[in-house]
Amino acid sequence: MAVDDLGVMTSTGIAGLRPFWPSDYSGLIVRHLMRHPGLCRGRHVLDLGTGSGVLAGTALQLGATDVVATDLDPDALHLAEDRLARIAPEARVQLGQGAMWDAVESDLRFDLVLANLPNFPAEQLQSGSRAAFWSVGGEDGRKVLDPFLAGLPKRLRQGGSAVFTQNRCVGLRMTLDRLAEAGCGARVVETALVPVGPDKLAALSRISHEPEGLIEMAGFVFLEVVLVVVESEGPERRSISGREKTA
Repeated sequence: MAVDDLGVMTSTGIAGLRPFWPSDYSGLIVRHLMRHPGLCRGRHVLDLGTGSGVLAGTALQLGATDVVATDLDPDALHLAEDRLARIAPEARVQLGQGAMWDAVESDLRFDLVLANLPNFPAEQLQSGSRAAFWSVGGEDGRKVLDPFLAGLPKRLRQGGSAVFTQNRCVGLRMTLDRLAEAGCGARVVETALVPVGPDKLAALSRISHEPEGLIEMAGFVFLEVVLVVVESEGPERRSISGREKTA
């Protein structure tokens, strides 16, 4: 089958900008949404740190009522806007530029929050054409993750959900504990091993909250990546399949 037959967007409608390609991390979220389309259907969705726009686009294709997509990188937003307009030209899409929750209007609440955020434990990373802040999560990998967790509960509607990825080595237990303290149920629903290339390996911080999340095998290093699903507390909340359940 040819690439054109697959409907792959290998170019953009914006001169001088090439598409951002989704990461393996985003792929975990896409697969989860495809398995549980009820999470998106008829829902108000936030894609925080949209990057390539793949998560916002997936939500729209699976029936989301509307999508808010944010990013710190203006190029990412331009590309996401172009992509989403071609995927769902009639959809209600709002874009916001800024860091974390600052890019989202303060009164907005969502049925579903999606996030593949920078949490690679490094201070600096050479990333080719990517912006300097792409992928980097600070020395312990939690520079972006912790503000995300702190703001998430008040951004979820009653019965709302969040789906996000993180590297286990930056502290999975810390993440689950903080969500529990905020009154949110959270669980790991999938894991994957992602190889660490030479550039990232050279930049990798020595700080690791859960060293078992760094795996050496056959002369290579892998990060264990986890897919976390969060459910807000309330009289009713959806299961990870998108169906209603009583708390």
